[in-house]
Amino acid sequence: MIEVSREVPAEIVDVYREAFGASPYFEGEREVARFAEEALPGHARRDGFRCVVAREDGLVVGFAYGYTSAPGQWWHDWVRSLLDAAQVEVWMSDAFELVELAVRPAAQGRGHGARLHDAVLADRPHRTALLTTRDEDTPARRLYRRRGWVPLREGWRPSARQPPLVFMGLRLPLQPEIPPPSRPGSAAEGPAGHMRAVDSYSR
Repeated sequence: MIEVSREVPAEIVDVYREAFGASPYFEGEREVARFAEEALPGHARRDGFRCVVAREDGLVVGFAYGYTSAPGQWWHDWVRSLLDAAQVEVWMSDAFELVELAVRPAAQGRGHGARLHDAVLADRPHRTALLTTRDEDTPARRLYRRRGWVPLREGWRPSARQPPLVFMGLRLPLQPEIPPPSRPGSAAEGPAGHMRAVDSYSR
């Protein structure tokens, strides 16, 4: 079951720990504490904040959230500096920022990631949505492609030690999914249901 959460459930931190402690993120307790004590409370106070959770038998097994992207926010200003003026006008003047999407490893492969994605973006009043993810052929990247996201800038590295990133944009309202080519034995969500949307670079 997917629900819009007016209060951010405490279990979100446990989902974050399980999802982003796994490959390819390998985040430890320091990163989890930073998310719980700094990033999440700060993000929840921003304009347009929306959080959705997935439950199985009452247990929170996944979540997604975002908010209105605006000048003065670190990630907004950073991305703005990397895009050209035309892209900024089209994609960043009225945008919802998809920040995090995560599913517990034990609950992956059941379509929670796709349903969370759709629920967090449903009925948003914004003209576009934005996110950052790894510039790799991951389940997250494939989901975004099926949902109509387009790359705005690819192959960008914040530093030599960090993976390449892709900035992506989506025109709202959300359109029906574009079905992927069928392959024998393929799964709807793939092996990894955790999807880092904006990464730690947004904090």
